[in-house]
Amino acid sequence: MQSTFRTYLGACLWVAFLFMPFSLHAQDEVDYVSDNDGARTTGAVWSEVGFTKVLPYDLSLGLDAGFRTDDWFNEASRADIGLGLSWKPNKHWKVSVGYTFIMKHYRSETERKTVQENGEKYKYSILDAAGAEVSEMDPEPTSLNGFPVYTTDGQPFDGTNALITDDGEYYWYKGYNYSEKTKNYVRVSDAYWRPKHRLSVDATYTTNRFWSGFRVSVRGRYQVTFVPEKEVNRTRTKTTNKTTWRYRSPYYDYNDDGDMFIDGYGQNPEHWTRENHTHDNPEYEQTTEVEYSTKAKKSKTLHTLRSRLTIEYDRKGWDWTPYIYVEAFNDLASRMNLDKIRASIGVEYAVAKNHKLGIGYIFNHEDDDDGNENIHAINVGYKFKF
Repeated sequence: MQSTFRTYLGACLWVAFLFMPFSLHAQDEVDYVSDNDGARTTGAVWSEVGFTKVLPYDLSLGLDAGFRTDDWFNEASRADIGLGLSWKPNKHWKVSVGYTFIMKHYRSETERKTVQENGEKYKYSILDAAGAEVSEMDPEPTSLNGFPVYTTDGQPFDGTNALITDDGEYYWYKGYNYSEKTKNYVRVSDAYWRPKHRLSVDATYTTNRFWSGFRVSVRGRYQVTFVPEKEVNRTRTKTTNKTTWRYRSPYYDYNDDGDMFIDGYGQNPEHWTRENHTHDNPEYEQTTEVEYSTKAKKSKTLHTLRSRLTIEYDRKGWDWTPYIYVEAFNDLASRMNLDKIRASIGVEYAVAKNHKLGIGYIFNHEDDDDGNENIHAINVGYKFKF
């Protein structure tokens, strides 16, 4: 039996700790950056109640319920209830199967994205052959070859930056506007509750007492969790800040004295100039758009291997049973990626026959579908066996 135990213990520890280096995994590249991406540290209270009915043939039926809070007592984070059947063929081994229904609370998530844009908008006047303005147009930067086209033949008036078309019309370059835009997107998903259905099967091996009361137990659990699809409300806000500088052609822009306009920077009139020092006095514009929508959180099925090592001091005649354990959660669908590590220290007290109260401290580090968190929890529980 000792050989069997050593084999089982070695296998569980190998599964639990060998794959820890794979706990860091690459994330898909996304446009938005989430405020929730960084590890969050919080305090919590985890409470649980368990009832066990002893049945014939070394069987027992258990009913368990749990409730967890987040930010200590300020917010509920999870509620669950489960039913399990256990078989204990001898004093060392126990095999169990169970189902647990879970309601999990997910916090509001904020995602952000910033887009920088700049562009030029060109302005032309369409003139007839006599030089009279027919209309004004704002072509795209690539039309009319972008910047002003200079020509020296067929000019109906002073100036050299007119483009002559085949039908005798002139496109007279007036200038352009240069704009810079900053678009800030904020996407907020509402907090929501989401159900989970979990099936589990586990085997536990416990040693005899040694050193006057110590016991060691190793538990391996395989669990399948189905998470149904969930519609989540989401609000997107887009805030656009736009700054515009206006540039004008000196051949178009004359002052009241009939002289060509030259700005305060002394720009050469052979090139376009800034109008009225607009570089110092740009035009600012801000717009905000709000959009409400829903997002479907797709259903998923999670396969997890949980490996737990527990050491307790269970001395005969004592009502107190101190314990310590460490547990690893490996994702079987992602190359045994370590999703979660949990460690606890605490004590159980037998207040009466078949009645036990427990209190302990739990450190829980997780980086899985529930989030990236470091949880410091106070664990309180009550067990009744009849």
